Amino acid sequence: MHTTSENPVAKVIWEGSIPIQFVWDPTETQGRILEPYFVEVPRCSYLSLIISQIRRDFAAKRLGFTSDESEMWFDYEDIPLKCQNFPGDKLIKNPTLKSCQDYFMSMIKEADYLRNGSTKKVMNMSKSDQTQLWEGLWSKSYDQFWGMNQRLVSNDGVLARHLPVRIYLPENCPVIQDLVSPLDEDGRPRTLRQILHSAVPDLFPLDVNSGLTTTARVLIHGVKPSLETDVCWAAQSMAYPDNFLHLVVVLD
Repeated sequence: MHTTSENPVAKVIWEGSIPIQFVWDPTETQGRILEPYFVEVPRCSYLSLIISQIRRDFAAKRLGFTSDESEMWFDYEDIPLKCQNFPGDKLIKNPTLKSCQDYFMSMIKEADYLRNGSTKKVMNMSKSDQTQLWEGLWSKSYDQFWGMNQRLVSNDGVLARHLPVRIYLPENCPVIQDLVSPLDEDGRPRTLRQILHSAVPDLFPLDVNSGLTTTARVLIHGVKPSLETDVCWAAQSMAYPDNFLHLVVVLD
C-alpha cells in the first residue's frame, strides 16, 4: 500500500483546483456595476488564504474599502459561508490567517485523537514542525506539507481506533460526526455504504437488492465514489488537509 505522500490519488486531489466567481455585494460598490472577479484556487485550501487577493481587487477598483481583512464576508445564495474548506460548528467571525491556522490545527488534533486515542503525535510536533505543516498548505507545496503530515497519519501498521469522518447533509442540517470503526463486526473493512447507512439509514439502504429507492448520492472532492469503497482507503487517499474524510450528501 502506498503511503499518503506517495499516493497518486492524494497527489491528483492536491493538484486539483476550483474556478470561483466572486460577485461584489451591491451595497459595497457605491452604485457602480462591476465585473465579477474570477480566480482559480487550489482544491485543498481555505477561503481565508485568498482574502488578500480579493482585497487587492477591491483596491484596484477604487472601492474605498478601508476595513481590514477580518471584516470581509462571503455568502452563497444568501447563506453566509464559513471561512474553512468545510463548515465547523460556528462561524469564524474574523477570517484572518491566524484564526484559520488555529482552526486548521484544532482539526488536525481532533483527527489525531480519533485515530490514536490521544493527541500525542500532534503535541510532540515542534513549533517549527507545525509551521512547516501550515506553510506547506498555504504555499501549495505538496512535498513540504506531506513531508510533515505523513508523520501524523502513518500508524506503522497499527489499525486506527476510529477514522476521522464528517458527513454533511442538505438543508443546513447539523454535521454528523460519529465514531467510525475501520472494521465491521466480522472484522472486515467497512465500506462507505456501511458508514452512510449507519448515519442516515433512510437515504442509504444497506441491502442494494431491497427494492428501496433513494435519490441520495455522496460526493468526495466533487467526485461520486462507489459506495462499496473501503472507507480506510478513502480516509487515506481522499482525506482533506485537516486529515478528515468529508462526505457531502446530495439529493437529486
